Amino acid sequence: MTSLSLSIRPVRVRDIPGLLGVSSVLALNQPEASLAPFRPAHAAMSSVLPGRNRSRMFVAHADDGILAFAHFVPEPPDQRWQLVALGAQTGVYDVTPLWEELIERSIVAAGLRGVKRLYARPPAGSQAEAALSAAGFQPYATETLFVSESPAIPTARILLKAQGQTDTWAIHQLYNTVVPRQVQYAEAFTSHRWDAGAHRTAPAGVVTAAWLVEEAFQVVAYARMTSFGSSHVLELIIHPDWTASAGEVIDAVLGRVAAKRSLRRVYSAVRGYQQELTPALEARGFRESGTLTLSV
Repeated sequence: MTSLSLSIRPVRVRDIPGLLGVSSVLALNQPEASLAPFRPAHAAMSSVLPGRNRSRMFVAHADDGILAFAHFVPEPPDQRWQLVALGAQTGVYDVTPLWEELIERSIVAAGLRGVKRLYARPPAGSQAEAALSAAGFQPYATETLFVSESPAIPTARILLKAQGQTDTWAIHQLYNTVVPRQVQYAEAFTSHRWDAGAHRTAPAGVVTAAWLVEEAFQVVAYARMTSFGSSHVLELIIHPDWTASAGEVIDAVLGRVAAKRSLRRVYSAVRGYQQELTPALEARGFRESGTLTLSV
């Protein structure tokens, strides 16, 4: 593939018609990417329009047109990019070396813009994971994806408090308690990650709501629901001493959201160090749908 007359560069307006014909698109930032379909042409437009925090798409272009693309979304305020999609139109040829070169060039472009870290969540064992590894990305955790179709809403037996602006630091301390130190180093989150209005890598029209459970003036459970229409993504952080109550937290969150929106489909991701949350999800009809490798 790389012996062709290949150009790797930021996307241009004239590339948009070619992106409409890209046959294979892999949305990487799951489960959030499942909220709405990824559209390469729309993503390209968001990359060429002016704006400080606009997305960044890079394309591999040959004489025959667009062969592949990589799409990154900046996540302010701490100079990081999230790889949200890869695309290819290579026919019978292996796309892995082409994605590798495309990612390597993207890394250089990010560095020239002062970006400190780049992140990706490829499916475990995929060509995307192989390309990212070859380009220098390192795995730091795994996630198991779960999905539930029209989950039942049991009566909640726990009191949730809606997240307020003053809760950010306490939620961050819960994260520090739950998450292994090496993962904390890789993610390098500041307290801004937990701001009530924190930026999310998500399409327009997405709304978020977050709640917490307090005990003895300490946050022992945190839940955030990201919603787009009737599809939702549930994020959970539960204190190790409170994992037996994870199911009650899930029930309470589903009940809060169901009071305002249809729950046609709900996604959640359980990290490798949070496996004790799996039984609570499975007991509520969630089924496993894949595994991701979190990489930086």
